[in-house]
Amino acid sequence: MLLEATRALEDNVARDPRDIDLGMIFGLGFPPFKGGLMFWADTVGAAQVLEMLKPWEDLGPRMQPTQMLLDMASRGGTFYPSNS
Repeated sequence: MLLEATRALEDNVARDPRDIDLGMIFGLGFPPFKGGLMFWADTVGAAQVLEMLKPWEDLGPRMQPTQMLLDMASRGGTFYPSNS
């Protein structure tokens, strides 16, 4: 699901990670206390998400990491800016 969300951001289908998080919470019932899918991914970290995806990469292009996720992992980026 996170891969599709990053594709939506890359393709400008969604304009902001907040839009995805709100859709996940109110539309699909993602646990609100986790802040939404994108917020959850920030708490886990892009590098860890990539590790979690490795077992499924051989299933085809839809399961391979997006460039956005790879870039975020390499530079330690997040979907939401940190408040520090």
